[in-house]
Amino acid sequence: MKKVTPQGNLIKQLRSQLEKGSLQKEMSHAIGISERRIRSIENENVAVTVSELDRIAAYLNVSRDQIAYAINTPKLVPTASDVTEQLLAGLFKDRIIPRFEKDRAHATMDAGRIIQDAQHSEDLTVQIDIQLSNETSEYAEELVRLLTELTWEKRDWLAKPTPADDIALRRRVRQLLVLLKGNDVWFYYTNQLRRLPERFDLPADGDPSEMKFRVAIVLGPPGEYGEESIDVNVDNGQPYFMKGWDSKKQKDSDGC
Repeated sequence: MKKVTPQGNLIKQLRSQLEKGSLQKEMSHAIGISERRIRSIENENVAVTVSELDRIAAYLNVSRDQIAYAINTPKLVPTASDVTEQLLAGLFKDRIIPRFEKDRAHATMDAGRIIQDAQHSEDLTVQIDIQLSNETSEYAEELVRLLTELTWEKRDWLAKPTPADDIALRRRVRQLLVLLKGNDVWFYYTNQLRRLPERFDLPADGDPSEMKFRVAIVLGPPGEYGEESIDVNVDNGQPYFMKGWDSKKQKDSDGC
């Protein structure tokens, strides 16, 4: 399983500046990574899976490329100091995060990871960026159905799959990924953290909300020139206001 090295210090800074959920235990509960492991990531740059990095990035509202030293070798993201300077500069100003925006989904053939992320998500969304034939449509339809049935929204909580059922599911998902890729249809996906309830207007201060994960899937063409990512539409559930560091520092000084 591919692992990458996170920029732990940057992750810690971004987390601590969140308006809500700035504590390690809050982040741990939201993204399904133990508090102890988060401490190791932030303090020791402990390697993480791409899926874990996706969940951390979604929670911090940044691209995963911005909080890791390298994603897909030999292509490297900018140096830690460059990324930190770029990100922190943007965080000094107040900004409104829109409900709808763009993110990057990344190609994968890791059936086990896809299944696990579907099981830890409220729902999933599908974006089709390539013309599907009758054959590939059938593969895609079955794959999406299998993954959808694993989400919290559609899961049969009374059913108790056996180990044999789990093995069969993994085998079939892997087969479908291979069949799609063999027909030049690549499977891209990422995790998104949504704020609910859904709304188009900026919520008033104090309005209750909850955060839930969504798996965003893109069926698209093969990557060119080594590219393994593709644009994906993001629905944040609702727009929200993110205070910049300048506002927070001013608030702290006023309170002194």
